Order: sequence, then C-alpha cells, then structure tokens
Amino acid sequence: MAIPGLIRNFAATGEIKPNRIVAVSVGDFMAAAAAGVGDNALGVTEQGTDNHLRVDVVMDQIAPVELGGDFAGGEWAVSDADGRAIPFDKATFAEDDTINVVGKVLEAGDAGTIADIHVTPFLIVK
Repeated sequence: MAIPGLIRNFAATGEIKPNRIVAVSVGDFMAAAAAGVGDNALGVTEQGTDNHLRVDVVMDQIAPVELGGDFAGGEWAVSDADGRAIPFDKATFAEDDTINVVGKVLEAGDAGTIADIHVTPFLIVK
C-alpha cells in the first residue's frame, strides 16, 4: 500500500499490471505501461488495470513496485521492457541519449520481489 502522497487517476491506453512503472502517453491524463528507459516515467501503479479504462498512479512518495532485477537497496531504478524496476547503471545505458529514472528502491530484493520505491521521476539527458 502506498504511503499517501500524490496519487492521480489516469486513462489507460492498454493493460497495465499492478506494481509496475507507467509512462506518460499522448493525450490528456493518459498513461501507458512503461517499456524502457526512453519512456517518460510518470509513476507506479498500485492495482493496475486489465480493462483498458482507468488506473491509479502513485506519482510521488513511497509505493510498492515489482523488481525486474537484483537490488541491494538504495539504488536508483529505471523501467525494463515490462515496466518492472531495474537498477540504473550508467555503463548499461551508455548508448541512450535520454534516461528516465523513476525513483530509488529502498530495500533489497531480486527479480519478482515487490519492494518499496520512493517515486521521484527525473530525466537524464546526455
């Protein structure tokens, strides 16, 4: 459960799974499942949606996110191709011109774990 902060309801462009990173989509208050570091990070879902209608997005504060890689705790996170959090490592993304970071994972866990993330989206431009 998210610690209260900014949670906003968006129209979903397609299926978005629970505890996944979402990105801004074209249109007013539209969200889509994030598919990598190039997607404009918006926040993290709580419940997700399978009906392509509406989804609540935690846009700041602390929220649960599904990990797509191994974290020791305290690393910055970006989205993998499935909207799961993976550690940001500048060497891994050396070829990317823009990197959308979604926040900092606060605890240790491996792929598939639901862990807390402090949602603080920002953009790195090279």
